[in-house]
Formats: sequence, C-alpha cells, structure tokens
Amino acid sequence: MSSPTKISFARRPSMVPAYARVLLGRKPYSAPDGTRIEPVELEARKVVLSAAHIRKYREVCAVPPSAQGLPPAYLHVLAMPLHMQLFVVKNFPVKVLGLIHLRNTIRVLAPVEEREPLRLRVFFDTMRVTDFGQEYDFTTSFEQNGSVVWEEVSTMFARGTSGPKEGNKRPVIERSNHPENGVLTDTLDVADNTGWRYARVSGDFNPIHLTARTAQMFGFKQAVAHGMWSMGRCLASASPRIPNVKIQIDTQFKLPVYIPSQALARTWEVPGGAEISMCTMKGDRLHLAMQVRTL
Repeated sequence: MSSPTKISFARRPSMVPAYARVLLGRKPYSAPDGTRIEPVELEARKVVLSAAHIRKYREVCAVPPSAQGLPPAYLHVLAMPLHMQLFVVKNFPVKVLGLIHLRNTIRVLAPVEEREPLRLRVFFDTMRVTDFGQEYDFTTSFEQNGSVVWEEVSTMFARGTSGPKEGNKRPVIERSNHPENGVLTDTLDVADNTGWRYARVSGDFNPIHLTARTAQMFGFKQAVAHGMWSMGRCLASASPRIPNVKIQIDTQFKLPVYIPSQALARTWEVPGGAEISMCTMKGDRLHLAMQVRTL
C-alpha cells in the first residue's frame, strides 16, 4: 500500500466549504469494481474544548448531572469537521450522503483535561466488499500532552451491487437478549426536533436526520435520529452502571430510530462491564446493541 496523503490544519477547519463540496460533488454512491483505495491522514494540530459546547451536548443527549467528566462519545462530534474533510478528498471514493453508520468502536484511554488542547487525527485506508454493499473504516484519535486519550473506529456502509450474490439471505431482525432480572430500563423520548438539535451540536446536517421530506429522498419513510445521538443517549441512560474512562464501547447500529418516536434503553451488568440495548417499544427489535468493557 502506498504512503498516505497527509493533510494538516492548525485548528479544526470550517465545515461550510466541505458541505458545499458534498452537495456539488459527483462521487458515486457506490465505488465501481476495481476501485483502489489510497490512504489519507488528516490532522488538526490544536483543538480547544468549549465548556458551552460540552454543556449543549450533555443537554441534547440528556446526560445526568451526576455523570462526571467528558461523556464517552463526545469527542466524536468534535471530530466532525475533520470527518467532513475526509469525505470530500479524492481518496474517499463515495458520496457521504448515501452512507449508513454501521458499527463503531470507541476506546476511552485516559481522562481528558478540559483546559488543555488536543491533537486530532483521522486516518482512512480500508474498503471491504460484502454481500450487500461496501464497508469503509476510518480511525479517529485525540492526543493530549503527547499521549492518545481517545480513539475510535467508525464503519460506514454504502449500498451496492458488488460482491457474491448466490445463496444470499437478508439478515434476520435481531432482538434484545437481556436477562429477566437486574436490568436498568429507561424509556427514551425521541422528540420531533431531535435531529435538528443534535445537528446543531455535531455539525452533521445530513438531510436524513432533519425532515421527513428530505429523509424520503434517501429511502426512509421519515426522519431518523443520528446513530451517534442514539449511542450518546443510551450511554447517558447507562451512566449509573458504567465508568466513563478506561473503557471500550463496541456498538452495532440496527433498525433506524424514527423521529418522533419512543424507544427503550436497557442496561445490565456482565463480567468485565455491561451490555446496553436500544429497542422498539413493541417486540424488542433492536435499534442498537452495545458492549462496554473495562480496559
């Protein structure tokens, strides 16, 4: 594999020019057969935390006052300007507006000092062809005082026609396998302004999250909540039973969470950590499943 293309910014870049390039760009929704991935590495050398922005994130994800420190998924939203820069460089082969967030792994390695600047890096070099489309991984990390304090691997999915077809079956709808006892259950209200509120905090104004009309353009019957909002909201619900540092959080996103709606968050302890599920109000069909493990 060739050496990565490196792009460096002194601070987090503005997302406005990147959005314009996303809207006007002509990338395909699915990479053509034979596409060769060229790695790219982006960095923002100095990222300064904002107490006001952290407070807004805590409000939109309903993080309780008792949950101390930086919410485990917060730094994902701080990385969004660099994610947008990744999506518009020529090395990233497909349109971001058609992508679905499939999986996510976050490792919170050390406490983050809110008054100290961080260094942000995003690296991309992976595409996998599956039975149903293409998967793209990119890695995000934050350093503080020379050490990595937080890192994430996000997997995005592009529907496509590539890959083997014989014998394929659509995946079954998964259901929560929570135990009968010892489960913390919380009813989550997904208000009709959830998409807009999280977009203003994260900078992710993907139209599938904003209105029913714009979501229908991408095949959804109504607006759907950001996957990372669902994740942050479930982590907030589970905060009495999980630490927020020295943990690994593995998340699989399942059925979309429609706006407005209600959902159930369930948390139960297991050896080494906790399991979290977000389910529909009827039938326990999964919106997401999370495993939290101590490091």
